[in-house]
Amino acid sequence: MLLLIGIVGWLIAGAVGVAWSLLMGLLLATTTLRLTPHLMLYIYGARLFQNQSNNQLTEIIRWLTLKSQLQQHPQLYYIPSSAMLAFTVGMKNDTSIAISDGLLRRLSMRELTAVLAHEISHIKSRDLWVMTIADIISRLTGLMALTAYMMFILYIPLFIFQDIEIPYLLIALLMLSPTLSTLMQLALSRTREFNADMQAIKLTEDPAGLISALLKIDQYEQSLLKQLFLPNIRTPGLSLLRTHPLTEERIQRLKLMTDNHHYF
Repeated sequence: MLLLIGIVGWLIAGAVGVAWSLLMGLLLATTTLRLTPHLMLYIYGARLFQNQSNNQLTEIIRWLTLKSQLQQHPQLYYIPSSAMLAFTVGMKNDTSIAISDGLLRRLSMRELTAVLAHEISHIKSRDLWVMTIADIISRLTGLMALTAYMMFILYIPLFIFQDIEIPYLLIALLMLSPTLSTLMQLALSRTREFNADMQAIKLTEDPAGLISALLKIDQYEQSLLKQLFLPNIRTPGLSLLRTHPLTEERIQRLKLMTDNHHYF
């Protein structure tokens, strides 16, 4: 993704274009890393768990944090939603894990432990930072491609009246660059999800717990989609356009590791 945006910047304005892309990236990164965590929690209406009423979950978080050798355990937030949802926000030692009411009601404590281990694995592997930077690069690539389109439109009279050859290859690359960057970002996201699964079962040494949780979440999502849109058809969608791998693929990898005992 960095190579692609570097090429786009070079094609637009040479070394100056590369320098501007780096400068804009630094400015966006500084702003995004500060605002995104609080914004996400606010959007979902998340509120901090009270330790006295959720002592078991708090102890699980502390145990997983200790096993993963993180310096500080993440704060646990509650999302008042029936959807089966869990995500992690924050950077470095200031992280939070949000889990929904639907997840708490439908998963057993064993399955919740597996889900929390998955989220803590994202923190341990710095996936939050990686995916934030990838998102910034992807947005910048699209912005620079749009800038190139505008420049091309302004130079159309020169192509017409001065018989200048139109750079078709350059135009094609600029048109494709945002799509290519997005596809690479999605592929990176799926890779990090696979890695978090692997790290989670190393923490819990319980692949079956994570497999069971994934199955329940997938069944809930599919039943909801069928009720709303496709009551008689299951459409998993294109794998290339997913942020998460197919549940079948994740379970297959987990079972393979279980059979080979690679998680110990």
